[in-house]
Amino acid sequence: MAPDEIMVYGGMAIVPLFTGIVAAVVLRAVHLESMSKLLASLLFFVSLVAGVALSFGFVYLNSDLLHGDGALAIVAAPVTGAIVSIPIAIIFAMVLCIMAWSRHPPDLN
Repeated sequence: MAPDEIMVYGGMAIVPLFTGIVAAVVLRAVHLESMSKLLASLLFFVSLVAGVALSFGFVYLNSDLLHGDGALAIVAAPVTGAIVSIPIAIIFAMVLCIMAWSRHPPDLN
């Protein structure tokens, strides 16, 4: 595998990795009732945007490895990382809904 491919895949992996770590910490804080669900959702969104910014910065700083069509990776790696983070967002939302449901179940009668 060429160094430019490793750099692009690494830049792409930054977004879901960063977002997943933040999601785990935030869900733990919500579980311990030290953070509201609204703040947890806001922090998750901010972590996604920050992950894309970190990915863009990583790829941009190592852009000397790119040449030709590979230069499109400066934009493609962060965007692809955000797309790969969609399952993490779905799991985060499901766990947050389950936590909300278990604390205050609706009266179905």
